Amino acid sequence: MSRDLTILVADDDRTTTAILKNTLEKQSLTPVVANDGIQALKILEETPVDLVIADYQMPGLDGFELLQAMKDRGMDIPFVMVTAHGSVDMTMNAMRLGAIEYLVKPVDPLDIVVLVEKTLNINRMKSRLSRLQKEVEKKYHFTNIVGQSPQMQILFESIHKASKSTANVLITGESGTGKELAAKAVHYNGPLKEGPFVAVNCSAFSSGTLESELFGHVKGAFTDAHRDHMGRFELANKGTLFLDEVGDIPADIQVKLLRVLQDKTFERVGAQEPIHSDFRLVAATNRDLKDLVRKGKFREDLFYRLNVIGMTTPALREHPEDIPLLISHFLKRYGQVGGRSIKTLSMHAMKIMQEYRWPGNVRQLENAIESAAAMCDGSMIRTADLPLEITAPQSEDPLREDAYRGTLPEVVERIEKHMILRALEQNQWVKAHAARTLGVSERVVSYKMANYGLTKDKATPTKS
Repeated sequence: MSRDLTILVADDDRTTTAILKNTLEKQSLTPVVANDGIQALKILEETPVDLVIADYQMPGLDGFELLQAMKDRGMDIPFVMVTAHGSVDMTMNAMRLGAIEYLVKPVDPLDIVVLVEKTLNINRMKSRLSRLQKEVEKKYHFTNIVGQSPQMQILFESIHKASKSTANVLITGESGTGKELAAKAVHYNGPLKEGPFVAVNCSAFSSGTLESELFGHVKGAFTDAHRDHMGRFELANKGTLFLDEVGDIPADIQVKLLRVLQDKTFERVGAQEPIHSDFRLVAATNRDLKDLVRKGKFREDLFYRLNVIGMTTPALREHPEDIPLLISHFLKRYGQVGGRSIKTLSMHAMKIMQEYRWPGNVRQLENAIESAAAMCDGSMIRTADLPLEITAPQSEDPLREDAYRGTLPEVVERIEKHMILRALEQNQWVKAHAARTLGVSERVVSYKMANYGLTKDKATPTKS
């Protein structure tokens, strides 16, 4: 047990303070005694204290009033309430105010030893959480999003402005452009950074499952509801809820989402009692929501609720001047391999990386550097170390003039194959997402892939 803890004992009963003081000193701890609540509060304002053990009934300020005064002054110190007459109501009130324990006189010295150890554990946890919070804030500071191009400077400015408020944010951009990274930068640099960041990918759930995931459910609400389940809106209270792929939310869920955004209240599935959650919403999508609104597939009123502050993460092909910076950034993360330090690429390898179109954007670039670093034998990544998809000849651009040579069916087939391949690459070969991009069914995409022999392992990158 640590011997550096200072314990404030506040009690007007001299016998109790003597017992507590003696017990603490035997543990090589430092007790400080106050005979009433006012004296205890003065000590707290002048002396660093690790634990407060206070009697419920004291002159000046009683135990509850002392605890409330501590909370009002922002003193986050573990607190133990002691009384000669315990009750369930008093216990609940003490816990509700933030007491970690409630003891009834006469106090057993062994209970005090256990409480001190419990306090140590709480302080260790708080210290660890504070350290982790600082690490997360540093990692997701918007200046750590790499780029010096005009497009990235616009994004930085948008993140900076969004982080000053708690207004809803809509982030648009292709897959792999760092939409979630931008969302975390908004959260961890904003007024709600002490609260949770809760993320959910809306395209990963069916309609019924998504409703339960967002709003929660009560036991017995449906066949597999064996217990109460807290939804993401509830979990995001006092923090940020990040809805990724918000364009894939079904129409019935869109209606319920609109209501939550209007008054921050909702009901769990199978319940009627309203729940309030004070969250900030950040949404992201790789789809054109305005086009979906025009087609009647996305509610216009919901779009405007989401798009209070809008920003776009640019495709990598739109700011290729940032590729060397990104490569340097990822080499710091993946360049330490087998005792070797890989810090650069050969001139030819760098030229290939800068000329490639990157359909998978920054995420694909990161994967390429991680792969190349693993394949590299020396301290410099060479062309042979790069993934085959980067170095293979790129497929012919169907928009070139000579691509229209041949019969009409041949030209149509050539363009159709190109469009399907590009949609697959842009959606990480998820057929359902590619089908939505193309405006056809997943069944059609599967048939065309089989007809044209399109598989991920055989594909060569397309020009976008």
